[in-house]
Amino acid sequence: MDWRNKLDLIQNKIRGQLHARKIDDLEGVYQLMAEFDRDNSGYLDKDEFQKFLSKIGVFLTTQELRAVYDKYDQNKDGNIAYAEFVNLIRENMSEKRINVVRSTFSFLDQSRHGRLQLDSLYRLYQAKNHPRVRTRQKTSEQITKEFVNAISKRSKDGQSINEEEFLNYYADCNATLPSEKEEYFTDLLTSTWGVTSGADYVSPERLAQLEIILFEKIRQKTVTKDDEGKTAKKAFMYFDLENKGTIDIYQFAQALQKFGCVFSEKEIQALFNKYDADKSGRLCYDEICGLIALMGSGNNANVNPVFQIARAPPQDTLNRIRNDLIKKGQHSVIRMATIFINSDKNKNGTLNRQEFQWAMKESGLLLTKTEYDNLFRYFDKNCDDEVSFVEFIAFVRKPLSQYRLDLTNQLWNRISNSEPQISSQQLKQYYDSSKSHDVNTNIKTVADANKDFHDIWKDVQIITQQHFIEYVTDISALIDNDQAFEKFIRFAWK
Repeated sequence: MDWRNKLDLIQNKIRGQLHARKIDDLEGVYQLMAEFDRDNSGYLDKDEFQKFLSKIGVFLTTQELRAVYDKYDQNKDGNIAYAEFVNLIRENMSEKRINVVRSTFSFLDQSRHGRLQLDSLYRLYQAKNHPRVRTRQKTSEQITKEFVNAISKRSKDGQSINEEEFLNYYADCNATLPSEKEEYFTDLLTSTWGVTSGADYVSPERLAQLEIILFEKIRQKTVTKDDEGKTAKKAFMYFDLENKGTIDIYQFAQALQKFGCVFSEKEIQALFNKYDADKSGRLCYDEICGLIALMGSGNNANVNPVFQIARAPPQDTLNRIRNDLIKKGQHSVIRMATIFINSDKNKNGTLNRQEFQWAMKESGLLLTKTEYDNLFRYFDKNCDDEVSFVEFIAFVRKPLSQYRLDLTNQLWNRISNSEPQISSQQLKQYYDSSKSHDVNTNIKTVADANKDFHDIWKDVQIITQQHFIEYVTDISALIDNDQAFEKFIRFAWK
C-alpha cells in the first residue's frame, strides 16, 4: 500500500475515533487537543501529538507517526497548530455529502434569496431528531447548544447564513465522521431539518440519477470527433441568446428537452439549483460542460478534458503578466492598481470587458484575445460580464509570508520610532534608491529609481503602518526569494 493511501486510511480512522468519542464539532476537537498542549501555545509537538492520538485510540508505528506528523505540520516548523490539523481533517468531503447539504439548503431556502436567517434556523432545527439524541448519547439541549454555537460562528454578518457558510458548517461536522458513515450523515441532515416532508424535495440519490440520465442522453448525441462536454456546450450556446456564457432556468429546461430528458418541474429546479452555486438565477454552463466532459473521460485524472470542473486560474497568462511586471520595476503592481481604480467609471469596484482590456493595455500588459478572454472568464465569478479588479489585484499581489511580514514590521518600527504614523517626507529621507531592488537587478538607473519612489508618494501626506505594509506587499509580489527581499528591507532603507 502506498503512503498516500495509508495516510488517508489513518486520517479516516482519526475521524472515526473522534466520532466514537461523541465529538460532533470542531469545538470538541480543539478542546481535546488543548488537553495535551502543555504550554497553552495552540500547538502540539510530536510527543504531545502522539499522546493526543493515543487518547482517541489511534496507535501508530514510529514510521507512521512521522509520516502523519509531517502531513499535519504544514509549515514545517516542528509543531502542529490546531488549525493545521483541523483544516486537513475537514478535507475530502464526499460528493454525496455535499449534495445532501446543498439539497437541504435549497429545501430551507423557499424564497430563493440565497440566505437563511439564523433566528429562523434556530426555530426550524429539530434537535430531538438528531441521531445522538435518538440513541440517547446526548440530550436535545446539548445538541441545540452545540448547533447554535457552531453555526453562528459561520455567519459573516451575525444574522444570516448563505449556502457556502451552511456548507462550511457541515464540513465541520464532516471532519468527525469517517467515510463509512455516509448514511449517518444523510440521516443527520434529513432528520434535523425534516427535509423528507417537503413536496419539492428531490433526494441526493435521485439528483445523482438525474445527472447520469443527462450524461447518457448527451453521450447518445455525441459524434466521434467531439466529446460529451462539447456536445453539451453546443446545446447550451444555442439557447444562450445574449452570448454571455450563462442561461436561466427556462433556457436550461429547453436544453434538457433538446437532449431528450423528461424530468419533472421540481427535478429540473433541483438540478438547476445544484449548478447555480452563487444563487444568481443563471448558470455558467462552461462549468456544467466540465462536469460532463470529466464524466465522459471516465473520471480519469490523466485525461485533460476541454472543460474543467472549477475555473482553474490561467496560470500561463498570470505568469506572463507577473514576468512583465517584474521587468517594469518594483512599483509596477502599485501603478497597475492605480490604473484599474481610475478605469472604474461607476466606482463600484468592477470593470466590464472593455474597461478591463483597456486597463491591462494602459498597464503595458499586451495579451492575445484568447488570453484576455481566459483571464476575464476566470475573474468573472458571477458570469455577469464584470470582474472585481480588487480580486484580480489581490491575486497578483499575494499576502506577505510571516517571515517577510516580520521583517517589514521591524523596518517600520525602526523608521517610525514605533509611532503609528509618519509623514511621507520622513519616509523619503530613509529611502536609498541606489540600493533598491530595481537598481540591484539592473532594471533601472539610480535616478529613475529615485524618481519612481518619489512619484509613488507625491500625493500622500501621512503614512500609517498598514499603508506601509501594503506598499511593501506590492513590492514583495515581484521578488521571488526571501534573500533578495531581506536585502531590499535591510539595505534600501537607511
